[in-house]
Amino acid sequence: MYWKSTIALVTFAAVGGAVYLSGVSKAYVKGALKHVEKVIVPSEVSTPKPDLVDVDVVRPWNHEIKLNAEEERALGLGVTTVAAQSEPIQLELTGRTAYDPDTLTKIRPRFDTLVEEVHASLGQTVKKGEPLVELHSTELAAAKSDFQEKYVQWQHDLKLFSLRQELVKTGAISKQLWVDTINDEKKTRLEYTLARDRLQILKVPDEEIEPLLGPLRDVDAKVDAKPTGAQFGNIESKAKMTLVSPVDGIVIEREVVPQNFYETSTVLMVIAPLDHLWVMVNVYELDQDKVKVGQTLEIQFPFLAEKIEGKVQYVANEVSKETRAVKIRASIPNPGARLKSDMLVKAILDIPPKPGQTRIPRLAMVSAGGNDFVFVRKPRATSGDDSMNPPVDRFERRVIEVAQENHDKVIVCRGLKAGEEIVTLGSLILAQLYDDALTVATGTSEK
Repeated sequence: MYWKSTIALVTFAAVGGAVYLSGVSKAYVKGALKHVEKVIVPSEVSTPKPDLVDVDVVRPWNHEIKLNAEEERALGLGVTTVAAQSEPIQLELTGRTAYDPDTLTKIRPRFDTLVEEVHASLGQTVKKGEPLVELHSTELAAAKSDFQEKYVQWQHDLKLFSLRQELVKTGAISKQLWVDTINDEKKTRLEYTLARDRLQILKVPDEEIEPLLGPLRDVDAKVDAKPTGAQFGNIESKAKMTLVSPVDGIVIEREVVPQNFYETSTVLMVIAPLDHLWVMVNVYELDQDKVKVGQTLEIQFPFLAEKIEGKVQYVANEVSKETRAVKIRASIPNPGARLKSDMLVKAILDIPPKPGQTRIPRLAMVSAGGNDFVFVRKPRATSGDDSMNPPVDRFERRVIEVAQENHDKVIVCRGLKAGEEIVTLGSLILAQLYDDALTVATGTSEK
């Protein structure tokens, strides 16, 4: 009948298209063509008479491809069962290491100063308490001298307080004078305390503050002794101070140069800790909804045989304009300081399986017209009312939504159910048959 000739011709065109699309072998095509020869009977190729119109010609097409077992063998179709997703989706991400900015130590002077000498160089590892720079500041010298002056005045008022305390008991001095004495001692004690606090704010260590008072205490022990310039110390020595490292780490920035003058706003150098690093990874928009805080990242370095695990600590709330990706952050340990900042890394993020998602071979999926689809084999039925006709398989083209795709498998989040049967081998041939049948039925093509 005419409809058989039409299907045979469509099959012939599909096989030819499959050769072009999927590069099948000549033997494969030859077998398919032999089947076509069996279908096309010379008496049926001739133009039918106008009064002989098959019912199938006018019947609306239900968008299914029907093939019997012999036709499936000729086309080399392979079928597999859809499986539920049992393994996690693995996202392969790229990124870089970075120092944790919350732990960076910026070394600044607490007063305007001349830098006489620099001990630490860029990239040098330093320990807590090691000298970094030698400072020389008149402001520092003035603060130390003021501290000594306030101490001497307080000691003077403290002695008066002790002497007049006995005199007021005997009535030798007026109560007004006694009240003034109490007030003077409190005032100078406060001024001395504030002068000491100022030195601590300037980061003068305690071991440098106490020696400023040593000679003055010796004077206090002597009756009627007056402090001299020698007891107050040399102004040049007061102007000097060694700035030491407050932490263990590595010098990652150094802007200081000897014999230059620097203000309090200047960062002389930056020290980064060595115990841990940040890993900043890019996640593209398509996958950003799969990433959550607390998930485990497996970090791989090109030069390390081992793998380091870190937890996702932060997911950015915006997409980068340059990379169109969302940044996520994890923290990893850095024992032995082997890792450096700005190293390239590969990160593997496991996304747990979701109920309802399925896994299929990559070979089964066809992409065309902006959609991904598969051919689902539906339950068998006879090819017509004639019981002599062999049973046929009906193949439905079904659009699917892909959660992840790689070279050998596809995770489907919508469109398939576990247990359904889909075409693997020959999916491109069915796609060609479907498009040809659509053209015959509607006059349009999806290509």
